[in-house]
Amino acid sequence: MNTYYSIVIALIFNTLDLLTGIVASVKNKEVKSSKLRDGLFKKVGFMFCYFIGWLVDTQGYRVRFNITNVLPIILLYSCTTELVSIIENICKINPDILPEKLMSIFHIKKDD
Repeated sequence: MNTYYSIVIALIFNTLDLLTGIVASVKNKEVKSSKLRDGLFKKVGFMFCYFIGWLVDTQGYRVRFNITNVLPIILLYSCTTELVSIIENICKINPDILPEKLMSIFHIKKDD
């Protein structure tokens, strides 16, 4: 799969998490600039990780890195994290949707 396409998909997950979080906050009258700022910094952190993963995978050999396929691991972690957060936000938007049921559809087990 094309690397750029994979990164775009991860960015879509990041965006959906941000948007569903904003909608959930507005709906539940819990809008706080500090939470939005923290969420934005989290997204920027993921973007740095995508860039570093891409850089290591495509150019790391130039500085003798003996590792490859770092980016897919970063993308899997990021998208899984965002998916759980998106599901939680959806459940805040519509309380009739139970988070455990929705997570089970995606085969996600959330350990406490």
